[in-house]
Amino acid sequence: MKRYARLPLSSATLLLALAPATLAGQTEGQAADAPLSIGVIDLDAAAFGSPAGQALAQQLTDFQQELAAELQARQDAVRAVELRVAEADSLTVDERRVLEREYQDALTAFQRYQQDKQEEAAALQTDGRERIRAELAPVIEAIQAELGYDLILNATSPIIILFSERVDITPLVIDRLAAEDPGGA
Repeated sequence: MKRYARLPLSSATLLLALAPATLAGQTEGQAADAPLSIGVIDLDAAAFGSPAGQALAQQLTDFQQELAAELQARQDAVRAVELRVAEADSLTVDERRVLEREYQDALTAFQRYQQDKQEEAAALQTDGRERIRAELAPVIEAIQAELGYDLILNATSPIIILFSERVDITPLVIDRLAAEDPGGA
């Protein structure tokens, strides 16, 4: 069995964009009283194994490697200023303040850079999820139409991916509630 790299995105987030989709009508030739047809998909495996999922995994890996190197360099620069502050016993009060200000500025710049990169990573993930959704949704819908599934479930979570009107029992429940109501409220 092929293993897929896990991406730092949740299937629940991906599913919100995919599901549940209501299937308009029934597959041609499918009788209303025919047994329900249910399909199951491991959405995580499909997403992570898709070309868009593989591309996102590579983008995130590359981004994380570049970020780790840059963060280390910036952190080293902040530490160098911090060491200069710690060793500045012979400086005047004004010189020490200037050095401490330099340290605070370097620390603030480091934290801003880190926050900006976190936002960039989140945007990269969001764009990647959209590409995956755009790739998966039509394939799942085509398989549903081709094989006549009334219900498609996610194998790893209790989330419905697609469903047809045949599985919706709402009208039946309403009819039975009305039949049980003696006052005809």
